[in-house]
Amino acid sequence: MQSNKKNINLWPYAIVLSIVFVAMMCADVVRIALSNPVEMDSYYLSDYHDVDENINEILKSKKEFDKKYKVEVEFKKFVAKDNKIKIKITDKKDLKNIEDAKIELLITRPDVSTFDKKPKFIGVEDGYYIYKAFDVEKKGRWQILVKVNLDNLVSFTKLETYAVIQ
Repeated sequence: MQSNKKNINLWPYAIVLSIVFVAMMCADVVRIALSNPVEMDSYYLSDYHDVDENINEILKSKKEFDKKYKVEVEFKKFVAKDNKIKIKITDKKDLKNIEDAKIELLITRPDVSTFDKKPKFIGVEDGYYIYKAFDVEKKGRWQILVKVNLDNLVSFTKLETYAVIQ
């Protein structure tokens, strides 16, 4: 007795369905990646292409700067209003305060650049570089990034703090 039923092989269907499923997952990964843009690390306060091309010179300059000068950043834990930052640069050799440095200051969140603050430089007072008070809108982790240019040398400082907003 012979059966009139044909044997159907399901393997080709399973392979095709697997390929379609993988293609759909790849498209979903691309969609997710495009909706969540990459945030650039701003530690060097420069474009990452410039940093990539000149990293050896940057690190050498920072090392020389750190041999000659000391950078101190004074701040308190951030609150919603009137946060202040003072920066002091001291010559390590004669312990004199340096008052002619060019300083870039950036207050940022480590995960997103939407809330970045660049406080305005007011002036030098008692050896401290004074910046205009600023507000923060979001509680949590913040970074203080400082770039100091002095005598053709550059230094970078990165400090962490938290904002407590009631």
